Order: sequence, then structure tokens, then C-alpha cells
Amino acid sequence: MATDAQSMNAAVLAHERGQLADAEQLYRRVLATPDTAQGCGVEAAINLGALLRSQGRLQEGKTHYEHWLSLFHDNITLRLNGVNCLRELGDVATAQRWIAEGLQLDPEHIGLHQALARTLIDQADLNQAVAMLQQLCQKHQEDGGLWLDLGLALHKTGEPRQALEAFTRAAAAAPNDPRAAANRVTLLKELGELEQGEILLGSFPTDLRGHVDVRGAAALLAMEQQRMVEAEAELAALCLIAPGQALHWLNRAACLRSLKRYMAAARVLKQGLQWHPEHRKLQEALGQALAELGHQGPGLALLLQAAKGMDELDSVSLINLQFLGAGYRLIAAPQLASMAQTWETQQQQKGVGPLWPDTLRTPLHGRRLRVGYLSADLCNHPVGRFLRPVLEHHNRNAIEVWGLSCGSHKDAMQEHLSRHCDHWLDVRFGSDLEVARVIADQQLDVLVELGGYTGQSRLSVLVHRPAPVQLSYLGYFAPTYLRCVDGWLGDRALFAGLEAADQDAHQLLELDGGYMVYHDDQLPHLHSQSDRPFRFGSFNHSRKLTAATVELFCRVMEATPTAELLLKSISFVEAEERQRIQQLFTKAGLAPERLVLMPWVEGRKQHLDCYASIDVALDPLPYGGATTSCEALAMGVPLVSVAGAGMVGRLSASILVHSGHTQWLAEDADAYVGIAAELAAQGPRTTGPREQLRHAVQSSALADGRRLAKELERHYLDLAAQVRA
Repeated sequence: MATDAQSMNAAVLAHERGQLADAEQLYRRVLATPDTAQGCGVEAAINLGALLRSQGRLQEGKTHYEHWLSLFHDNITLRLNGVNCLRELGDVATAQRWIAEGLQLDPEHIGLHQALARTLIDQADLNQAVAMLQQLCQKHQEDGGLWLDLGLALHKTGEPRQALEAFTRAAAAAPNDPRAAANRVTLLKELGELEQGEILLGSFPTDLRGHVDVRGAAALLAMEQQRMVEAEAELAALCLIAPGQALHWLNRAACLRSLKRYMAAARVLKQGLQWHPEHRKLQEALGQALAELGHQGPGLALLLQAAKGMDELDSVSLINLQFLGAGYRLIAAPQLASMAQTWETQQQQKGVGPLWPDTLRTPLHGRRLRVGYLSADLCNHPVGRFLRPVLEHHNRNAIEVWGLSCGSHKDAMQEHLSRHCDHWLDVRFGSDLEVARVIADQQLDVLVELGGYTGQSRLSVLVHRPAPVQLSYLGYFAPTYLRCVDGWLGDRALFAGLEAADQDAHQLLELDGGYMVYHDDQLPHLHSQSDRPFRFGSFNHSRKLTAATVELFCRVMEATPTAELLLKSISFVEAEERQRIQQLFTKAGLAPERLVLMPWVEGRKQHLDCYASIDVALDPLPYGGATTSCEALAMGVPLVSVAGAGMVGRLSASILVHSGHTQWLAEDADAYVGIAAELAAQGPRTTGPREQLRHAVQSSALADGRRLAKELERHYLDLAAQVRA
């Protein structure tokens, strides 16, 4: 019969080879012998506990440690491993009790003090954790692990610069520790010092540069620099090498989404959840991916499931729930309002009260009004393109303009926008409170956020009140419901379908002539195609092809039996997504030969030229178009839309009203089908009518940038004066 030592050696070997079932059986054999306490028992207990933790069997691990600590009470290594198991289980109270019992045995044990500091971080008692770790670091300056923990605690307190210093000390104490190296690169990314991050990466020796943690940090740095193809390839390799790290799956999916490969992103997230079935951020990301693929109901269910497990809703979770809930009318407005205001209160508690009164305010009389536009999309994006005529036509004798950019894209449009601002600040990096302080220092009279609940918007900065007047405008299709937002800029047609909760969310500020302007001085020449059947079309993102939209479009096709339907979406870069849409319409009864799916084309001119392929544009519901609606009219293509519910359902209604084409605006689905059929009866649209429509649109309020800038200035001045009164 094998001795305990032989069984122990065999167990360790099996464990190292990844033969976990065999290792577990052998460890238990050692622990089952009568003389466990005199033999290899403590080592077997430590190793078996580690094995259980590695498999996620945390409750079983807790029971294991409780039993063996009763026998090996004075073994600190076993105790610390048990504490780590409890922390992973979320049982911080028991972990602290075990630490206290250990400190009675060895009051100066550094590992126990470090473990206690970690439990304080778990409890979000960050100030006490930082103070304790700072004392430990001063006593044990060569302990890289202590500096690492201090860096993590400082990062959680919103002190990235101090955290970077701590990680630098950790690297000095342990030059080959990949955690210190990876955290330094990550902090430089967060601080916006991307070039320094690249230099630091290049300074690492080959072995350190090849560690999975450092490779993961390098991939994040590439993502921040918009090198998505490179980052995705690296993260794909890391998912194979280290599938147990959930962030690799999460970041790889983010890369794929940025590359418009939504089906691939969903697959990656599902694979990640096989390794981490309870990971809330993976659940949330999959919910978002499903929504982008048209599965809004299941997507919302996953988002809500992930949110329920969070002690506090973070900004990303709030954005996802608000966007999906409002965009597809899946969450009632009162619930959205409650969710937003609860989050707002939590964020305010992290600040120091309103910041704008802390700055010396000069009188309005005798100076220009200071207005800032905050957006992640001040570039060749619909928001940037719609803001362009406003900036070009602001009365610069009366208005001083700040561009506050929090996005990562830099292009020719951004350069153009910046030239039409008096000041330009990059507020992409830093905590919300830090950015709010920077904005407050500008002494703005009016701060206009243009993103709402969209990616990278930094809406949370407004919670700290960096300006006396704060408004929402342009880039989001619903109210934010935040009390820190004083007004919501729109127009009468846009606000006509609001329910009571949305009407009361903010002061409604109506802009006469319409809430936006579409102006493009590089529109391609109009032409028509005579060698094809009559075609309806929609160039909206395929996520807007909801079940209701598919049914409505099929009703139009049934009423016009010789017509074709052409769809174009940026998501059609994936063959799988094209196949999914084809199946949706086939299942709804449309013959496959009547559906044309146009692949994505690169370049704005090439995209606009595609409007020659359709004769009438169909607006989806409940989430209508805005950019695509303006583009269709400017390219001489009539647009059929329903005056739906909420702002999200009346984006195109506003466009049709203020371009002077209400004859194509329907009150319900039946009227929508009727209007479409009437337009189809006129036959394919030739170049002449297209040119007439373009001329009419360009002569309307929809193209009058001076009108819109003057309207905005009227509201800005009135609201600023009320604050000063």
C-alpha cells in the first residue's frame, strides 16, 4: 500500500498536470489516514483547498477550511488560503474573524495584516484600507505585494496618479512581477498617456512582455488607440491561453463590436460565460450584443439579471438599461426615471456638492455667454455632423464656445469643429469628479451634453454640477431623467408624443423650426437607376428591424406586389447577420427574391450614392431614423414614417414637418401602408423629382443653420439670465 508521502507526491504531480479529479482523490486519501496531523496532512489540506477554489467550489472550500483549521489552528498559510476562499465567496465577516484569530497567534504577521486590508477594500472601506496599507508599505518597503495592494486601493478611491506611483514602487521591489507591469500600463492608458504606455511596454524584457497579464494590458492600450484588429487578434490568443480571465472575453467582444461584428461578439461572450457563468459584466455585454442583433427582449432580461446582482448600478449598466429600455419602449418611463435618479444620488454622494458656485462668476453684462458642448462624438459621427452648422453659425460676438471632447476618434470633421470653437478641451481621461472640476474651472454659463445614455458620453460628469445651467440635446432620443439636467432641447413635433413621465422629466425647450439642421456641402450628384423594379429601402441599423418593423415592411410589400425591398446596414459586414435578416423576412412571408441585402460600403460618398438604388425610404418603429431620414430626403428619396410614441418614435416626424413634407407622415400603420402604396404607384423615381426634393429640403428650416443657432442662443441667454436673477 502506498505511504502518505507517496500518495502526496502523486497528488502534487497530478495537480501540476491538470488531472484534478485524480489529484483530489489522492489528497483526500492522505487526509483520511489516522496520523494526518503527524504526516503530510497540512500540505494536503492546503493543496486540496486551492484545488476546490480553482474549480469555483467555494462553499465546499469554506467547509473544508473550517474543518482543517480546527485541527491545524496555528498554520497561517492554511488560514490565509481559507481567508481568500471566504473573500471570493463574499463572506467578508467570517474572513475578518479568521484573520483576528490568526493575529492573536502572531500579531506581527504581515500576511494577516495585508489580508485584513484586502477585506476592507472588499467592504469599500477604502480610506481605512489605504491608511493601513500605507503604514505597511513604510515598514516593509521592499514588499512588492503590499505596494500592489496599495495601488489597487488608491485606484478604487479615484486617485490614478497616486496608484501609478504605488505600482511603480511595486515594480521596483519586484521587477519581474507581471501584475505591477500590467497595472502600470493600464494606469497610463487611463491617464491618457498613451505614448508613455507604449514606451513602458517596449522597455520590458521579453519574458515579462510575453506574460498574459502584460499582454492583456497591451491589448487594452491598443483598443484605446483604436487599433481594434490588432487588439482583437491578441485577445483571441489570450482567451485560448488564459480562458479563466473573464476580462479577456469581455474585451475581445468589445473589439468585435467596434468592428461591427456583432454575431461574432455574441459568440465570444457565450464562450466566456461557459467559463464564468455568474460573471455579471459578461452577462451584461451579452445582453447588449443580443439587443444589437434584434433580440431586444432577451437582451433586456440579461441586462436586468446582471444589474440585480450589483450592489450599486454603475454608469455602463445604467447606459445599457436606459438605451434599450427607452429605445424599444421595453421599460416604463417611471421605472427609467427611478433608476436614473437612484444612480444620480449614489454618484452625488461620491462628490463634494455642486462645483459651479465654487468659481468666481463674472456678471453676464458686457461679456459673451460661455457655452460648452460635451460629447464623445465631436467627429465624423451624426452628432458631429448635426452640430457643425450650429457651431458655424453661432453669433461669436455674443457666444463664446467650448468644445469638450470625451471621445477617442480624431478626424477631419473634428478638426473642422475645433476651428469653430473658441476653446477645445480633451476630457476623455480622468474621473468624473476630476473632469467636472476641469469644466467648472472654465466658468461656463451653459453646459450642453450631447450624448445622453450612449457610449463614452460622460453624462455622469453633470452630476457634480460644473455649470449653473445644464442641458441635454441632440444625441439621445429620450430624457435622461437626471435632476442635474435643467432642460431638454427639442421641438413641438418631437415632443408631441411624450407621455406624462417624460414631459415632467425636464423643462421642455422647444426650438422653432426644428431641433436640428442637416447640411452637407459635399452631397454627390443625383441620378436614378432605370434597369430595376421599384424599390423601397431602409438604411437603418439592422437592430432597428424589430418584429413590428418586419411586419410593417411586409405589409407594404404585400400592398405593392411588384416592388422590392432593399436593406443596408453597417452590421451586414457579417454574412451571418445578413442570413439572420433574410430569415426574418422569409418567415414573415416575403419571398426571398424580393429582398435585396446590400453589403456595407466604405466612404460617405459611396454610402450616399446607394440611395440611387431605392425610390422610397421606409422608417422603422418604434425607434425611427434621424441621420438616415435626413440623408434620404437630401438624396431626393421620399420618406414614409409613423408619428409614434415618445421622442424615439418622432425623430423622422420632426424631420418631415420641418422639411415641409408632412404628406408622408402617417398617424398609424394603416396610413403608413397607404402612403407607401401611393408612392409606389408613381413608379421608380427619376432624377428630376429627386432634384426637386433636394432643392425643397435645402430651402427649408431643416437646412437653416443660422435659424437653429439663433434659437439655441435664445434659450441659453434666457436660462443663464434666470440663474443670475
